[in-house]
Amino acid sequence: MHALAKRVIVTTIVAGIAPVVTYLVVQPHVGSTAVALAIAFALPVAWAGLNALWHRSLDLDGMLTIGAYGLGLVFAVLSGGSALPLKLHSAAETGAVGVACLGSVVLRRPLVLIALRILRSGKRRGAWRRAFAEPALGPTFSVITALVGVGLLIEAASQVALALLVPTVVFVAVSLPARFVIYGGEAGMFLALRGRGGRTVRAPGPKGAPS
Repeated sequence: MHALAKRVIVTTIVAGIAPVVTYLVVQPHVGSTAVALAIAFALPVAWAGLNALWHRSLDLDGMLTIGAYGLGLVFAVLSGGSALPLKLHSAAETGAVGVACLGSVVLRRPLVLIALRILRSGKRRGAWRRAFAEPALGPTFSVITALVGVGLLIEAASQVALALLVPTVVFVAVSLPARFVIYGGEAGMFLALRGRGGRTVRAPGPKGAPS
C-alpha cells in the first residue's frame, strides 16, 4: 500500500501538477499552444526515461508513454503545428491497450494473465506456473482483463472529449484527475465483483505448504 501511495503521489506531481505549471509559464513566451504542450508533456516522458536509466530497464508503461508522445510530436509537425495530436497522445496509448485487452479476451488469451506470468517468471516460478495453469482461473482473468479494457477505453474517450470541448489549459489541468476518477471507479467495481464472487486469487505458497 505504501508503494502504491508513493507512486500515486509521484504520478500526480510529474504527470499532473508539473505539466500544468510548465504550460502556464511557457505558453506566453513561445506563442504556440503546440510548442507549449510539447514542452509540458515532455516532463512525464523525461521522467519515464530517467526512471528507466536509474533501474537500467524500460518497462512497458514507459515504452508506451515515450512512444505515444513521439507519435504525437510527429503528427503535430505533419499537421502544421496543430496541438490536437499532442492532446490525444495519451488517449491513443490507453485506447490501444484497451483494444488489446478486449481482443485478448476474445482470443482467450487474457493480457492480465500473460502480464502476471511475465512478472512472476523469476522467483517461485514453478509455483506460479502451477497456479496460473488452473482451468478455473481462466474465466476470472478474462473478466478482469475485460474490465481493464473497458476502463481504458472509457478513459481514452474521456480524454478525447476533453481535448475537443475544453480550452487547452483546462484540459492540461483536469486530464489526470479525470483518469484517477475513472480508474477509481473501475477499481471499486472490481472489488465489488470480487466480494460478491467470494473468491480471491492468492499467491501460491511453497509446495507442500498448507493453504
